[in-house]
Amino acid sequence: MAATYTELWQRLQSIKNLQTQPATVARITQLMQNPATNANELGYAIKRDPVIASSVLKLVNSAFYGFPGKISSISHAVALLGLNTVKNIVLTASLLESFKPHKTKDGFSTEELWKHSFACAVAAQCLAETLQFKDKEECFIAGLLHDIGKMLMFQLIQEDFVRVFKKAQLSKTLFHDSELEILGTDHQEVGGMLTEQWRLPVQISNAVSSHHCPNPQKEGFMISAIVHSADIFARALNYGSGGDEKIPIINEYVWNTLELDNVSLIPLFDNIKNEMEKAGTFFQ
Repeated sequence: MAATYTELWQRLQSIKNLQTQPATVARITQLMQNPATNANELGYAIKRDPVIASSVLKLVNSAFYGFPGKISSISHAVALLGLNTVKNIVLTASLLESFKPHKTKDGFSTEELWKHSFACAVAAQCLAETLQFKDKEECFIAGLLHDIGKMLMFQLIQEDFVRVFKKAQLSKTLFHDSELEILGTDHQEVGGMLTEQWRLPVQISNAVSSHHCPNPQKEGFMISAIVHSADIFARALNYGSGGDEKIPIINEYVWNTLELDNVSLIPLFDNIKNEMEKAGTFFQ
């Protein structure tokens, strides 16, 4: 019998590493909401978690950020990259530590899911830049987290999760449709549970919990709409896998709201590809 929503929530509450690990991220988020926060304060908060700090320096020195010299301190990284970008790197490093690569005998790979999630983040940021949308950093974070519910369910209810994966593969349906049929819930809802527990900003939580069908009545609809589109772009460009092989159609209301008829997709896709080529370090 498949796990229920209540059982998922109870198991979520019981996993210590998911409750304690985001402490650095929570502190960074708190600092970012204070306009008086400076590079030294942010650097100190990151350095309190040595694992995250070392991961941040590794990522900052990767080709993705393209600095010619070696960046040896967190404070230096913050000064060069800015607070918002470092916040993205902290979250990326944090997720890398929480969800280690794993592949089941049935073929589901968390590494491929991670690649898809990162590609969605990159695509969301590139699309936000193309649309001249000011909150491009939030779009990156929401894109990175959009499938966090899948990662969590893989940890909590792996047997049920693999059943969903196999059904999506065999019937060639969307993963979240198979989730709803077998589990009665989906990764959007579970991801929303987790981002709320992590006390992330509501617009990011809303994007995670409704990225397949963004709700214009919810706060941060534009971020949700951009992530919805970016998820589909990442699928079309074949970066990683979210567990199914089907590419959905972009929601008509989203298409019209973002005025995607006026966006030249070839330069946008080229930009996404260029950014992904520089991101090799993230997958080592």
